[in-house]
Amino acid sequence: MTEAIVLFADNDSNFLKTRTDFLVQEGYRVIPAADPAEAQSLLIQGGVDLAILDIRLRDDNDEKDISGLTLAKEVARSIPKVILTDFPSVGAAREALRPQADGLPAAVEFVSKKEGPQVLIQAVRRALGPDAAWMRMVKQAVEGTDNELKEDYDNAQKQSAANYWASLGVAVVGIVIIFLGMALVLGNQLEIGVASTVGGLVTEGISYLFFKRVDAANERMDQYHEGRIEGQRFGTLLRACDGLDSERKRGRCREQVIKAATKRWLGASEKDEKSQ
Repeated sequence: MTEAIVLFADNDSNFLKTRTDFLVQEGYRVIPAADPAEAQSLLIQGGVDLAILDIRLRDDNDEKDISGLTLAKEVARSIPKVILTDFPSVGAAREALRPQADGLPAAVEFVSKKEGPQVLIQAVRRALGPDAAWMRMVKQAVEGTDNELKEDYDNAQKQSAANYWASLGVAVVGIVIIFLGMALVLGNQLEIGVASTVGGLVTEGISYLFFKRVDAANERMDQYHEGRIEGQRFGTLLRACDGLDSERKRGRCREQVIKAATKRWLGASEKDEKSQ
């Protein structure tokens, strides 16, 4: 029997109770929530493996109410979510399942209440299973970040090579100018102050093109290697979670790993979560 904890948020108290009882019979521990504020508070507290959120979490009669979907988009992104609705539409499903700016969708499943409890259970099982879509999406988002790092690394290499040859060319020209200036000074054809100024400008140009630009390119390469190492650590930790002796422990472990990856790769922060 699974030990997964499910947050179930719906403003219809009768529906919430009947579906909660059904999930409990299936072996899930369910934490009910009756409004967006309560659901948000429970999500921020953490400790749940999955959240089931009604789209019209505030008012079923308000066609513009998408408070449940908004909650899924903005709060506890590391927790997979199932969107539930009594008013299904293609537009709502697309909005719930399409990737957001961080590469992850607001929800992994979109279920109509009219489809019955069995369809909901199947959605929950898919979301919490060993091959859960949410885990695949998190990995894909991390892999996408890794690909971006690789592309930036390649660009940094090209930029570094271009900077090298440009700096070499400027250095050669600069040396020629400096020696020419010295010759003109010795021949009393140029004042020493002018020669010093020209030499200083050439030196500054070489310093900018070579040292500063190359340092920037090297820093980007260092970031690439750091990102690759952290990506490998992420995969190793997920595999380590799979070796724990209970689904409860595995779920907790994955949650912590995903939160860490979210902060690093997807731009979230503890401050952001607390402010939501």
